[in-house]
Amino acid sequence: MLSDTAARTAAELLLKARGDHRRLERLPPDCTPQTVEDGMAIQNALADLWGLEVAGWKVGAASAAAMEMLGTDAPFPGRVFAPYLLDSPAGVAAEALHKCAVECEFAFRLGRALPPRAADYGMDEIRDAVADAYPAIELVNDYWVDGFALGVAHFVADNGSNGGLVLGPPIGDWRERDLAAAAVTLTVDGDEAAGGTGANVLGHPLNTLVWLANDLSRRGIGLDEGAVVTTGSMTGMTPCRPGATAVGDFGALGIVQVTFEL
Repeated sequence: MLSDTAARTAAELLLKARGDHRRLERLPPDCTPQTVEDGMAIQNALADLWGLEVAGWKVGAASAAAMEMLGTDAPFPGRVFAPYLLDSPAGVAAEALHKCAVECEFAFRLGRALPPRAADYGMDEIRDAVADAYPAIELVNDYWVDGFALGVAHFVADNGSNGGLVLGPPIGDWRERDLAAAAVTLTVDGDEAAGGTGANVLGHPLNTLVWLANDLSRRGIGLDEGAVVTTGSMTGMTPCRPGATAVGDFGALGIVQVTFEL
């Protein structure tokens, strides 16, 4: 496992890449993450060094297709920093991103905290802790020249490749809805690009939230009251060109939109 010093060195390099708006081919051998645990050590150091408020969390590789693509058998967490939590319709500067790419997801806002503890959280407790649910679009961005060649630990280190999160309107009656069966259609500039259902993420979006609460808890990290958690891609990652507008249509559950502004 990486030492604290090595994790901090890696985090400093990733933070500098952000400041310089450039991608890294790789990290030096003495601070290269080999495991998800190494990646989380770097991510934690990155969050500490950057000093931004954490508004919530994302779950990566929550679908079987994403796990296969990344060569992993489990999801992984990433932080959503407050400056990058946006309301729909949102506009983001395309030139600020290395890639313009989107994923349609369900997100939840917690009405009470879920602190770390010895016992696992169960579904009923997690459901009761949720205040609101939202249709959402995650913006995917990373700081690797070819992250897929480096492996999943590098995506974890780079804050789970989260470039931002756009929330649609709250789903007022979400508890009465079958979120596993709920479908979304993603269009880019009016053309259908992808689709999926809530079942694509661990069988149900709430399953992903349960997974995250327990994964963070065993790391000594809690979910704060008011935290937003986005639960994994229902549609897979869809690239967009600069200037494009992406719309996630969740039917009766709402619409979420982002434009990659020139």
